[in-house]
Amino acid sequence: MIKILQASLPLLASIIISPSLKAETPSSELDKRLIIHTVKKGEELYLLAGYYLLNARDWYLIYNWNSDVIRNQNRIFPGQELMV
Repeated sequence: MIKILQASLPLLASIIISPSLKAETPSSELDKRLIIHTVKKGEELYLLAGYYLLNARDWYLIYNWNSDVIRNQNRIFPGQELMV
């Protein structure tokens, strides 16, 4: 029981902390897995990773995929569009 709760805590925390995450999916039929997320105030890469990748520790993947948009891995700004 404890292991189940420990495993689900990061997922629950990401849902509770950022309930207003919304994504826009492109209409391209070639790549239906590509998601474009517009950053909102207060969001961080680890929150986006927890929401989309289900593991907040995978924030670096989002950073690597968007290294042309994100200059500093510790700062993302409202209005930036990130590929997830």
